[in-house]
This record gives sequence, structure tokens and C-alpha cells, in this order.
Amino acid sequence: MHKIYTYIAGARREYCEDALYADERCAFVIDGATGVSGERVTDAETDAAWFARRYRAYLCAALHEDREIEDILADGVRAVAAEYLRFDGADRVKDKPSAVVSVVRERGGYLEYYSLGDTVAVIRKKSGEVLHILDTRLVELDNINFGRMKEIAARTGKTLREAFADIRPYILQNRAKMNTPEGYGALSHTTDGLDTALTGKIPLCEVRDVLVFSDGFAEIYDLFGLYPSPAALIEEVSANGILPALGRLHAAQDADPDCEKFVRNKLRDDISVVYAEI
Repeated sequence: MHKIYTYIAGARREYCEDALYADERCAFVIDGATGVSGERVTDAETDAAWFARRYRAYLCAALHEDREIEDILADGVRAVAAEYLRFDGADRVKDKPSAVVSVVRERGGYLEYYSLGDTVAVIRKKSGEVLHILDTRLVELDNINFGRMKEIAARTGKTLREAFADIRPYILQNRAKMNTPEGYGALSHTTDGLDTALTGKIPLCEVRDVLVFSDGFAEIYDLFGLYPSPAALIEEVSANGILPALGRLHAAQDADPDCEKFVRNKLRDDISVVYAEI
């Protein structure tokens, strides 16, 4: 990989629960999720921030091993879970931090990909074909909750942001479905669900470039419609870098500060983006 661009920023300036990495052989983004209860036992700003950073540190080295990505992640799950439990009170946290992840890696003449949860990998081939790799299970559950927010707001007169508090029980229900057949897959504290990711490989000679990002950046096309497709987005980033697209997203978010026109639970989310040519 070369001509690598990266961007990462937290929705709150004090911290970010995303993490990213890119070098000549691999790239990934991680989107951490704090438990709904908000319990914190680590020494980081949130347990999700700790979780994402710890996985980043592990994967930076481990992805260079000549093993399957799923096997590497399985070892990481065991190692990170053991580290988390060393924090005082961690064994009593019921809703432990989790994360979703998308990885691309050059290995044996192929570009491999692994995507678990609602992080995204966009792979553009030299032929012009564009692959949009997104595990939609979590997206579908989130969309159901956004529908509930709209219904509550319409019925009670609350703003959408006020209605978010009323759907917390449903968010907890979704978390309980993590790594179950009726739920979604994520990095957690067991190896369950790792085998449900979207995976594949493409001959390196066929690949032009890749764009990997968290759902905070995916809003640019799947919520705000600022680009008609992931294909249009990767074309923009390849030509002009990440910042012009990001500026358009921030402007659209700032124009809808109460999240009334474009339904979401906060003004903006954490964002992590990696672009690279192959």
C-alpha cells in the first residue's frame, strides 16, 4: 500500500473511541463502544477508548503474521479480555466494552478483507468495479431504534435528541444480542461471532485502491446523501484527500444541530478513515 491518507477525530474533543492504523501491508479501523451503563474501570477516558487502543496496539504487529485474520483476532480477544479483567471491578461490569472492525491486508499476492460490524471497507478495482463491504446486521438494528425515536418524538412532542433517552432499554436489548444468531457480530470478551464477519480476497493485480472507515464517516452518503454512492466517495478521496469530503459532512451536520432532519443520536460521531492505493 502507498499514498496513504488517514484521519481520526472524536465527536468530543477530549477523547475518541475509534482507532486506526495503516502501513505498506495492512490497514484497519476500530470503532469502540462503551457499555450503555457507562461504567468505567480502566485508566482511559472510557473503557471503549481503552478497548479500541489496546486492539490497535495488538493488531499493528499481529497482522504481519502469516495467519488468517480471524485467527489473529481470536488470539487478540483472549489477550485483551484477560488484560481488561486485571482492572479492579472489571469482573462486575455486566455491559463490557466492545468494538467493530474492518481490516484490509496484502498477503500472498492477494488483498484480504475482514469486516465485522458497521465499519466499512470500499475496494475499487482497476476495472472500475467497486465493492462496498458492510456487515448490515448492526445497521438494521440501529435503524429500528431510529424509527422508535421518531415515533416517540411525534407522540410526545419531544425533540429527537430528547427521545434518545427513551430508547436506551432497546439499545441494551440489542447489546444483549451481540454475537448471537439474531443479533450482530463484534469484538467482545469471547471469540463468539468472529466467524460471522464478511471476508474475502482479491488478487492484488486487480485492485486500484481502498477506503476503510467507521460509521461516523459513512453518514456522508448513507444518511446525508452528499455522495450518491461509496464509489463516488472513493473517487473524491482519491482525487482530493479526506478533508474536503469531511468538510462537507461537518457542514451538513452543523446545519442540522438538533438531528431533526437527518435522524441520529448525536450531532456527529467519532470518525476514522484510511485511504490507500495498492
